[in-house]
Amino acid sequence: MKLLTRIFALSLAVICMMGITISASAAKSTLLSKLSSKSVTNITSARTIKQDLVVDEGKTLYVRNGGVLYVNTGATLTLKGDMKIANGGAVYVRGNIIVNDSSLLSCSGKIKILSSGSVKLDGRLWVNATGNINGKGKIYVNDSFSDIRYRGRITAKLVAPKPVRMNGATYVGGILIVNKQYSLPENYGSGLTDEAYNAYTKMKKASGHNMSIVSGFRSYQKQQNTFNYWCNKDGYDKAVTYSALPGHSEHQTGLAMDITSLSQTYANTAEGKWLAANCHKYGFIIRYPKGKTEITGYIYEPWHIRYLGTDIAKMVYDSGLTLEEFLGVA
Repeated sequence: MKLLTRIFALSLAVICMMGITISASAAKSTLLSKLSSKSVTNITSARTIKQDLVVDEGKTLYVRNGGVLYVNTGATLTLKGDMKIANGGAVYVRGNIIVNDSSLLSCSGKIKILSSGSVKLDGRLWVNATGNINGKGKIYVNDSFSDIRYRGRITAKLVAPKPVRMNGATYVGGILIVNKQYSLPENYGSGLTDEAYNAYTKMKKASGHNMSIVSGFRSYQKQQNTFNYWCNKDGYDKAVTYSALPGHSEHQTGLAMDITSLSQTYANTAEGKWLAANCHKYGFIIRYPKGKTEITGYIYEPWHIRYLGTDIAKMVYDSGLTLEEFLGVA
């Protein structure tokens, strides 16, 4: 027995000398080199993927409660079908997971993306209420952020696709971006969108506060007049810190609105505090946060909210980033 122990210890030493590190759990795992021919494959203990593996269309790979899947460095797990990670299941990614178009990666457990790992998203990602995706690796959103249903928590870095110009407007991962760099055509917009306004009315009712709209949609021409007014009052250099040039105003999108008071002291009121803490639950973000003027180009505006939809707003809120930082256009 002592001889076997010495041989095992020597074997581990050789592995370490070769530059291979394994955890205690990984050491006990079984190599997963192929999937079951059945439509469902269940992982209920530790399994390791050391070479490329494909979940075929129509099949589902389940990581059940207590199951652990390791995707090793150099290995790629390609989902043409689906993968579902149950609460209590875990996936550790040192290699790559590719989620093909029309495929689903659903997480109610944990995905840890190590620094060498990545998840490349062409299909759908559902982060359910108990789901957690963390680590120093990256999630590449190759198409649209609307592919992500977000109820849990993501702290791994989300990498947005490149900006795309369509009909004079700029979108990043399906999100309309308007700022000092990206503009809108003169004829864009006709009013607040129904989705944004309906979300506002729902939020106002839930808040218990007055929460009136001081300014909603502004046309290109109205923004021209507004900007000229502030330039005449405060001068151009000061005006551009709180008022947008025509074509560069979020108000023209129909997705932005100023709430109740155009004063920074609004942040200290009960209503202002409620708005900052809760607006993401209804699909909004505080568009110009405190201390981010160098990034957004505008002073702190605790009254200015922008509609993104509940999933994306929660992602931005949880990240602690400005919209520019989140979209990679800062």
